[in-house]
Parts: sequence; C-alpha cells; structure tokens
Amino acid sequence: MIVVSLGGCNGSAGEDIAQEKAEVLSFESAKSVEPQLVSTDELVKLVVEDTTHWKVVYFFDAVCKPCREHLQKELREMYARHDTTQWRFYLVAGFNWLHVLTPDEKGNLVEDTLGTIKHYAEKYSKWLPSLGYDMKDVYFHYDPTWEHTETGVFTPLAKRMFVVKPSSIEIDEKSSNCAVNEEIPFRCKMEGMPQLFKADRHNRLQMNLCVPLSDTLKLAYEPNNDYNLDTIEFYQLKKLFY
Repeated sequence: MIVVSLGGCNGSAGEDIAQEKAEVLSFESAKSVEPQLVSTDELVKLVVEDTTHWKVVYFFDAVCKPCREHLQKELREMYARHDTTQWRFYLVAGFNWLHVLTPDEKGNLVEDTLGTIKHYAEKYSKWLPSLGYDMKDVYFHYDPTWEHTETGVFTPLAKRMFVVKPSSIEIDEKSSNCAVNEEIPFRCKMEGMPQLFKADRHNRLQMNLCVPLSDTLKLAYEPNNDYNLDTIEFYQLKKLFY
C-alpha cells in the first residue's frame, strides 16, 4: 500500500488538500478513534491550572523535519536532565495538517481521515518512548478550527495560555542594545511548527528575543528557544536580531 503524507512546518496541508477544502473532521469523531486526544480548551486548562511547576510547552508534529531533529537531539537532552519537582513538560503531539492519502480500488488517491488519526497515534506512541520520552508528558492534540484557518493559531493560543503583557522596548541600532521606550504587543515570530514556550509557575512567558518585522520594521517577540532550563534572569532580553 502506498501512503503519502501531506503536511508541513508552516501549519498548512498539501496544496490539493487545501484547495479541496474537504469537510473538516470534528473533534468528537477524531476522539472516537483516539480517546487520548485533548482539545485546545482542555490543553489550555491543564497548563493554566498548573501553578506548581515551571513549564515547557512544546508543539510538534510527525512530518515536521525541525520537530523531529529537536526531539532527537536538543529537546531530548533538555528533557532528560529536567528536575521533575521543579519543571513539567507538556509535549503536544499535533494531529492537525496531517493527511495520509491511499489508493482506492481504482488507484485514485483518497484520504481516510479517521485512518489518519489512528496512523499517527500509533506512530507517536512508538516513536516518542523510543527517544526516552514518558508518554505521561505527551498530549495528543487536535483542533478542527485549525485545519483551514488563514490566520495564525499560536499567537492567540499563547495569549490564552500564558501571561504575555506587552513589553517596552526600542532598538538602538548603534549599540545593538534593547532600551525601554515603546510598548510592543506580543506575537509569535512564526505561526508554524515547532513552537517552544517556557513559563514560570504563574504562567508568565519567558521571552528573550526581540525581532524586527521586515514588513513594518516594528518589533515582535518569540518565546525563548534556548534549550536550557535556567531560571536566572528569566525575563531579561538577551539577544537582538536585525
């Protein structure tokens, strides 16, 4: 049997799937074949109500190459050495934007959406433990509203899940320093996979990169993508990019 997977790190399906705008699988239907699935609301509730741990929330999917490399290397090392009394990992395995096409009796490629859910659930369940991840820290996530959205999903999600108050920053191009001056609203640098967020016990998001937007020349923030669990100077902006 030929299986073709369509998906991507930019959070969109293959062109044919996107053009067809096939009927989106409901969360209830998806959960009927994979009972471990959690909704976005359930995931947000889990993170927000955890006021005991510093936390890492990592979104990934099976067909994203950078995700696979992170999980096999840097994130794996980060996860292996974390103090479970201080830190908790929420490893969010995505089921959005994953589509498996298989040939029917006439040889036409068609999608079995429920079969796709089962396919990737089995893949995650075998692959992640083989890398040393405990499945109790893994959350299978699916959100029908994410499937064909033309706007980003991670910036609004971060605003629901974390405390992301605007910061006051300006760029001093001569000294390459960040100085307090102007309020800049929060947004993720990109809206695709992977996404790594680190927050303290009160869900205050750690951000350490200030990045000028090429289209507006204003600033945007992204969550800290350094693979460490230091809590010293948690909110200090450490790097500046042009």
